[in-house]
Amino acid sequence: MMEGYRFVLPVEVHFRDVDAMGHINNAVYLTYMESARMAWWMHVTGRHGLRDIAMILARTEVDYRSPATYGDRLEVGVRCASMRRSSFVLQFRVEERGSARLVAEAKKVLVHYDYSRLRSMPIPDDLRARIRAQDPEVGED
Repeated sequence: MMEGYRFVLPVEVHFRDVDAMGHINNAVYLTYMESARMAWWMHVTGRHGLRDIAMILARTEVDYRSPATYGDRLEVGVRCASMRRSSFVLQFRVEERGSARLVAEAKKVLVHYDYSRLRSMPIPDDLRARIRAQDPEVGED
């Protein structure tokens, strides 16, 4: 288990993920993290359909720490770092499974969002409680 992350998603590296330099392309990491974010959301909320996604991505920051290549076995850790009235920050850590070598770290800001009204909405208390149950060290901004 990845230290500090209670939710971890194994990622399969495909040949198509590799660029001309033989490394996993930097943009592909965003796809890995999006898959992990959706799996985390479904795990935390118990919701399993795309119609039940009440969040929208507002910001992403990625720090690439070491290159990964085809054949590496990766995993992506996700945790909620903080919550505000209608937004929350998720932290990501990508490691090589066998060695725990750090490959990338990221931070994403998500907004709790009402797609029918096209605007943000406060995070309800029951969702806050579910997030805190998954990630007890969540801070309040």
